[in-house]
Amino acid sequence: MKGFKVVASGIILLGLMVCAPKANAENLPNTELKPQIEKLPVESTPNFTQSPNNNSNAKAYLDQGFELLDKEDYRGAIKAFSQLISLSPDNPYGYFGRGLAYFSTKEYQAAKADFDASINLDSSIAYNYLFRGMSNYALGSKDLAIADLQVAANLFEKEGKTDLAQQSLDAIKRIRNA
Repeated sequence: MKGFKVVASGIILLGLMVCAPKANAENLPNTELKPQIEKLPVESTPNFTQSPNNNSNAKAYLDQGFELLDKEDYRGAIKAFSQLISLSPDNPYGYFGRGLAYFSTKEYQAAKADFDASINLDSSIAYNYLFRGMSNYALGSKDLAIADLQVAANLFEKEGKTDLAQQSLDAIKRIRNA
């Protein structure tokens, strides 16, 4: 396993509903949730199914995508992860990375679709559930957000990341009280 430094946007926004019956990410107060995605475990060549040359190209797009996320170049990251997905459509980290980029640009529906795809390929990546939960909440789906955040909390706890598990549980409480 090799770690990649991933920074979604430094501070990830988890919107909490004020008084609207449906969550509107543009009008919600900002709540800081720093998931500390410092070293996301990503296999050095995860699920690359093409020829060895395509494997190195796909890995290059994976590395480039995470570097662009770190630099907050979300459009560039979307392009890099899209290239990775075209070369290796069964790589969950391509969808996860692109989902992070869409989430960072507040394109929550696209982010949710990519987190869905990544979860379908690998249901053990806790960050997928964390960010899909926040995307669901931004889209107005409190129940789906709570369900995803609970799964994230359980996975983080299993991985020994108790601080992230607690942040996920705290987010659930805020959503329930909104």
